[in-house]
Amino acid sequence: GIAPGNRFLGLVVSEHTAEISRDADKTIQELLVKEGDDVKEGQALFSYDTEELQLNLDKKNLEVQQLKSTIETCKEKIATLEKERSGQSGTAKLQYTVEIQSAQVDQKEAELKLKTKEDEVKKAQELLDNSTVTSPITGRVQKINENDTTGSDGKPAAYITIQQSGAYRVKGVLGELQRGSLKEGDRVKLVPRTEENAAWTGTVTLVDYENPTQGSDTDRYYGSSSDEMTTASRYPFYVELDSTDGLMLGQHLYIELDTGNDAPGVGISGAFLCYNEDGSAYVWAEKGGKLEKRAVTLGDYDPMTDVQKITEGLSMEDYIAYPDPELCQPGAPTTHDQPVVETEPVMEPVVEEGGGM
Repeated sequence: GIAPGNRFLGLVVSEHTAEISRDADKTIQELLVKEGDDVKEGQALFSYDTEELQLNLDKKNLEVQQLKSTIETCKEKIATLEKERSGQSGTAKLQYTVEIQSAQVDQKEAELKLKTKEDEVKKAQELLDNSTVTSPITGRVQKINENDTTGSDGKPAAYITIQQSGAYRVKGVLGELQRGSLKEGDRVKLVPRTEENAAWTGTVTLVDYENPTQGSDTDRYYGSSSDEMTTASRYPFYVELDSTDGLMLGQHLYIELDTGNDAPGVGISGAFLCYNEDGSAYVWAEKGGKLEKRAVTLGDYDPMTDVQKITEGLSMEDYIAYPDPELCQPGAPTTHDQPVVETEPVMEPVVEEGGGM
């Protein structure tokens, strides 16, 4: 069993998220996805009420038609007045000129309003055309904010948050009691909660002590119970994975410190190692009932457990001897002694002077 302090709960999350906002001035007609859904880029997420948008467009189109009609009326009026003015003189002619100028001002005013209204029609048409909002990325719907809540920065929270597929990392949480047990740069092993035989490896890239979470929505990811621990601070941390093959977004994992003991090779106590003058390592190993100096290649060393990995030179079937300077000589006969701990990977013989077995 692994002590609780050495094992953390993690969740496969995406490095990239897309936040989709909603237009507060529009009514949502239909939400087309739910939390946990996988979506493709361009897939419809929700739609606005088109009836409202269509009415708005129709109203603006009607106003455009009215303005065009006003402009035509002004043009006709100006043409008529100019025709009538040509036969006039003196004060009468001046009266026509004033009326023509007034009609020209009305026409100009209507033309300016028409330009503005046509822009409004264009926008209203775009709103109708975009009444269905689509996903900008392929990924998974992480959160839907139905209640128009605001984020921690005081701005309106995104309506839908989508995590991108592919670029995964693992998010974990440290409880208050585990504070300090992980640091950036630590190597970790990640094991699925369901099948213990699969594993991934990675490096802790961030332990965020600045932004603790308290009983937030992360609790449902990490299976937190409603005991007194839910009020204690939890600190998020992130793991950059060496490989994401076989991982799924939203998958739950156990995160353990990687001591290197699962690396290939044989683990022995550091007390069995000897060193040549050039710094190369060897052990006293049995070969054909006699002792020999066996050159070995060293892997990782774990100072906590005093386990030295031997990557070449020894197998699990080999017997080695404690390096007693009086007893360990090349060719010395050997006897086997049972290991003290049955699970010890390498058996440790006792070397006797005189004829061994």
